[in-house]
Amino acid sequence: MNQPPGQRRRMRALACILATGVVLGVGACAGPPNAADRSYRGVVASPYVAPTVSAGPSTTASAAPPPGLGTPLAGWVDRPRRFGLTVWGSSSCPPVPTRIEATGPDRVTITFEEARERACTADLAPTTYEFTVPAGADSLPLAVTLADSQGQAMHTLVLE
Repeated sequence: MNQPPGQRRRMRALACILATGVVLGVGACAGPPNAADRSYRGVVASPYVAPTVSAGPSTTASAAPPPGLGTPLAGWVDRPRRFGLTVWGSSSCPPVPTRIEATGPDRVTITFEEARERACTADLAPTTYEFTVPAGADSLPLAVTLADSQGQAMHTLVLE
């Protein structure tokens, strides 16, 4: 095509603007960074562990409730190197693990953030994330603490 030089420059500038808009738009919708190695819909396929129940100052310890709707689950994918963790939330905007760190030789903390990039469905669906056990956490059993974005512990699960 034979176009005048001014029109070619305008077309190139328009193409650059559109490409930049696409890149920025995708980045804006991507949500928080995901710290998991892999994620999928559904519950962890390996045998799971329900959260532990700790006794408070005025309560007595009891067995953990049977796992079910809304209860986080964990299980080894490749013991003792990889584990899966199932959390519950909106199927269109599941909670996202943004950080995993060894907080002791037998303890890992995973920080979750709520997805906030769009309107979310008001349903309760399982999403499973798989993680590699971070360096520094090499003892079993392994306690896995789920924390919110402010660092407050929400659940602790123990993998034998």
